[in-house]
Amino acid sequence: MKKHAFTLIELLVVISIIALLIGILLPALGAARRTARQMQNSTQVRGIHTGLVLFSQGNNTYYPGKNSIGKPFAFTGYTVPGFSSSITVEARFQELLDDNYFTGEYVISPSETKTRWTSGLVATANYSYALLRIANAGVNDKQRSAEWRDTSNSEAPIITDRAKDNNGAIFVGGVGTAAQPIKSVHTNPTSNTNEWRGSVGFNDNHVTFEATHNQLDTQYGDSSKVDDNLFDIVGPDDASLISKGGLNDVEYD
Repeated sequence: MKKHAFTLIELLVVISIIALLIGILLPALGAARRTARQMQNSTQVRGIHTGLVLFSQGNNTYYPGKNSIGKPFAFTGYTVPGFSSSITVEARFQELLDDNYFTGEYVISPSETKTRWTSGLVATANYSYALLRIANAGVNDKQRSAEWRDTSNSEAPIITDRAKDNNGAIFVGGVGTAAQPIKSVHTNPTSNTNEWRGSVGFNDNHVTFEATHNQLDTQYGDSSKVDDNLFDIVGPDDASLISKGGLNDVEYD
């Protein structure tokens, strides 16, 4: 029997079809991977909030960084001039990690490469997420700071993917400051472009993946905001999610 071999044209057609299929499937696979990372990221944010709630059960409903009567306290190893070191994000994660509420890997986003914490002091190199600012420095902070406990408030964001500076300068914001270009670990815009999206964990333990940082309706205590900016304080008791910690700290790394 005579064997039939592929002609050059037939081989080229097959190769072209394979290349076409790869071209169609690769973007879909990339999108699927991004979606999977985002879902895992939101799961970790929810898990961290669960750790906060579990901690609060032995601390009169207050989350780490406050004592059983709701006051910040000195935390060994962190020095912040002028106020308690326990309100820094590093110190609050330190309490949770020291007490094994989750592992070092759990506070690192699947969309980012960081150093897993194992021992010693927690540093910004060890985590991917921002926590609610609880400085309680004046009347503008009191209702937001009071939300740092198990209140089951479905409109109070308390943990998010952090904001990253997108114009090459560290921004430390405060009342009356204007937002500056930011991004997140899930975005890679050109310099000076404002493009943040990420997971937002609320105080009732539900998590959403938001496409922007400044169009959420929030409520801290009795203070409601429409289109609140998660990272920049422009009015009384606005949302303020910080990646480090301090008095007027809206630091982007």
